[in-house]
Amino acid sequence: MRRSLNPMLQIALTANIFEWYEFSLTAFMALEIGRLFFPAAADRTALMLSFSVFASSYLARPVGSVCFGFLGNRYGAATALKLSMIGMALPASLIAFLPTYAMAGYWASGLLIALKILQGFAAGGEVPLSGYYVAHNTKERERGLYCAFVSISGFLGMLLASLIVFVLPYCVAVAAHFLPAGMGMRVADASWRGPFLLCIPLSAWIFSLRSSMPAIAAEARSSISHRAARRPLAPLVQAFVLVAFMEMQLYTVFVWLASYLHTYLGVATADARASNVVALLAFSAAMVGAGYVTRWVAPSRLVLLGIGSQVLATYPLFLLLQSRAFAWLLIAQIAFAVLAACMVGVIFIVLSDLFRDTWHSFGMAVSYAIPTALFGGTAPLVCSYLIERTHMLAAPALYIVAMGLLAMPVAYRLAVRETGNNRSISALAWRE
Repeated sequence: MRRSLNPMLQIALTANIFEWYEFSLTAFMALEIGRLFFPAAADRTALMLSFSVFASSYLARPVGSVCFGFLGNRYGAATALKLSMIGMALPASLIAFLPTYAMAGYWASGLLIALKILQGFAAGGEVPLSGYYVAHNTKERERGLYCAFVSISGFLGMLLASLIVFVLPYCVAVAAHFLPAGMGMRVADASWRGPFLLCIPLSAWIFSLRSSMPAIAAEARSSISHRAARRPLAPLVQAFVLVAFMEMQLYTVFVWLASYLHTYLGVATADARASNVVALLAFSAAMVGAGYVTRWVAPSRLVLLGIGSQVLATYPLFLLLQSRAFAWLLIAQIAFAVLAACMVGVIFIVLSDLFRDTWHSFGMAVSYAIPTALFGGTAPLVCSYLIERTHMLAAPALYIVAMGLLAMPVAYRLAVRETGNNRSISALAWRE
């Protein structure tokens, strides 16, 4: 008899695949989208315009986080996650059918921005509520590993997008070889729609898994009742700072960096995308390791280690990228991946524990979505702007270091507090 996969493991492994797949497509195909949906311009201008669209989708995330946070508190995170899936899937799928600027002028630009904003609204509660749901409905010994899978699921989506964008030119070349000249040209012109069409079956599959999400008692116990509850601001501020650094660094290194390597350093597109795929594989493996290590090491300590190591290593790694040699690109990006995994692999445990007795789903959604919108979604645009203004190819590294220095005191405070709590629990157990 076939043994079914643990339902909570299914949810963890597929939690954020769709969101990151579609958003990564917009980033990895930034140059193509800039050329397709805006007037003809130089590559750097087209890239800036495309990342402006990418950033605009994040403006609606804070509003969406409030909406889905309230839904999570009122009806449970499972219900909110099902609704957010529908809200993301529809606009993402419709992008495949949009006219280009050559067909409809600025109507095409406006429709693209409108769909991305709608998708951003629905994504406001997706990532944080997935992590919150898994963290509060998983056995203590498995929390670290399952929460790492929630983070990895997003990067599986990013990896899928990266692989599809990488092989797309080769598929078009093969098709053009076997088709008549006119048909081959039409296939090449419409090839950008293919990756977005994949949103339809991908979203249908994930929604089918969510439709049977178990209503576990732990979720009901963690929801906010109508009675007065203590809701201090400190957890919101601490989560905001940590997420701001994490998302800014992630979107810079894993979303924007491929475009940076090609547009600013002159690395071949194939090499830039191939090194990005390898880095994402290394990142996923390192996050599994970080989640497993939480059986012995406090998650807050891993977060502190991740932030501190990135502060020290980011600038040297950006200098290493400027060698442009493929081997050094791989080394630098794998190093970025391993250092970032220390924080990303365990972040949902740290955040869910911050809101366990206070803000619950609402706090998780809002404190995650707002800094993601302000610092994550805008990171590619800010990094491009910093280079244009300073003429320093390593300027984005200084941005990451500055944010890391702000986040380190917060991570240190949480690590000290968790160590103190563990000592108190050990002392109590010894007395008993």
